[in-house]
Amino acid sequence: MNRDSGLTIVEILVAIVIVGVITVAVMPLLTTSMTSNSSSRTRTQAVSAAETWMERYRDGREPVQAVGSCTEGSTDVITCTYPKDFNYANDTAITSHAADGASMNTQFQPFKTVLVATPVSSGVNITLWELKVTVSWTEKEEKSVTAYTRFTR
Repeated sequence: MNRDSGLTIVEILVAIVIVGVITVAVMPLLTTSMTSNSSSRTRTQAVSAAETWMERYRDGREPVQAVGSCTEGSTDVITCTYPKDFNYANDTAITSHAADGASMNTQFQPFKTVLVATPVSSGVNITLWELKVTVSWTEKEEKSVTAYTRFTR
């Protein structure tokens, strides 16, 4: 009897079962990897947002006075709180926000941001400030990054 070359139905079924078992075993690893990548991407964006806020203060584009979303405490500490989805383009109290609103919305809206500027020392016509930037977001739980810098005005 001549047997045609090829695979039998049993061999094909065994191959399908093996591929299925391997796929089921690897799926949790792929899911974990994708979740981790997403979390890392969000954290990187939050760090970038914090760095941009610090740069804006060092460049003098942000006020160190009570205006708009910024309030002044009893010890000259300025606290600015911007909730998630804040529309910076409509923030007419701070001129630089209205001017840079579109790019600020893109970078900062996914996050809640709290900026705290504290005067460290004063000299003749100049003050050294310490800026604490906290950028937070929610995944399964609240997460945040905090960065510090100093600048003069």
